[in-house]
Amino acid sequence: MKTSNRKYIREIIILSGGASSSEREISLLSSEMVYQVSRRIFPTTKIILTRDELPQEAIQQDVVLFPVAHGEFMEDGRLQAAMEAKDLTFIGSDSKASALCMNKFLTKQIVASEGIPVIDGVKFIPTSAPLDSSIVGELGQNLFVKPNARGSSIDTHVISSEMEWRLTVQRLNEHMEYIVERRIDGIDLTVAVLDGKALEIVEILPKHGFLDYRNKYTPGYSSKICPARIPEDTKNMVKQYCETAFKCCGCRDWARIDFLFQKSTGKVFFLEINTIPGMTQNSFYPMSADAAGIDLQSLVATLVNLAVDRKMKKINSANDWIG
Repeated sequence: MKTSNRKYIREIIILSGGASSSEREISLLSSEMVYQVSRRIFPTTKIILTRDELPQEAIQQDVVLFPVAHGEFMEDGRLQAAMEAKDLTFIGSDSKASALCMNKFLTKQIVASEGIPVIDGVKFIPTSAPLDSSIVGELGQNLFVKPNARGSSIDTHVISSEMEWRLTVQRLNEHMEYIVERRIDGIDLTVAVLDGKALEIVEILPKHGFLDYRNKYTPGYSSKICPARIPEDTKNMVKQYCETAFKCCGCRDWARIDFLFQKSTGKVFFLEINTIPGMTQNSFYPMSADAAGIDLQSLVATLVNLAVDRKMKKINSANDWIG
């Protein structure tokens, strides 16, 4: 931490877990990795949330809270809103940006309005899903279905016919929103963004099928290449899109942004923004940062200092107003 900032912050508290999150297991792995790095440079403790609420021991004015968890409550803006209500200093996007980016369909609409290409799709709930003929007529029969507000490719489906569409809809959770998109064959790309700047692009090649939960997190199930083997002008374009998406969605400090590269046409398509990137040994964000010359210790220090700088600006602004 910057020497001038130490008087404002006594400790880093990592928040992990989350009672209802479908990504709890990955959250625990991510937080442990960040904890082991952070404790080398700052006084650091870790709190594993067992309920979807801000724990009392985290409500302290002289700490930096570091949410390292994914999915419901932790990443959808509710935890962030609870921290804001207590005027706490924390790393990452605020409640508004977190809630927005958790909503994949709305995020696509926002970035598309900035000229970033997205894949055609429709949002629906299973009890009122589009009819076979209408969805195939609009998007074709090669489709991809995913939850509108979940990460880690949980509950995703590849569809190749009207019959598969019909059967898939019957198996979906009727209480959740989904997106059905035109399925485009392409290469998965992901980019770490740190303080608004896009770092290196990671190319991800699953050995079988698409980039689902198993292929993302099981060692040996996918190959990761960084920097990605794509044309230089495409790299520059993807990085520019990342920085634009980060800004227009109101993101803060860090995020990981996913794209699809269609090699046959040279086109790229925005997929989603992850406001709390995975930080396991197999995660993409650390690889992207490392390729840009930023090791884990420097990454954690940068994130802490960004949060502390916000706190200092708020203190100085209040002092100016009083004065």
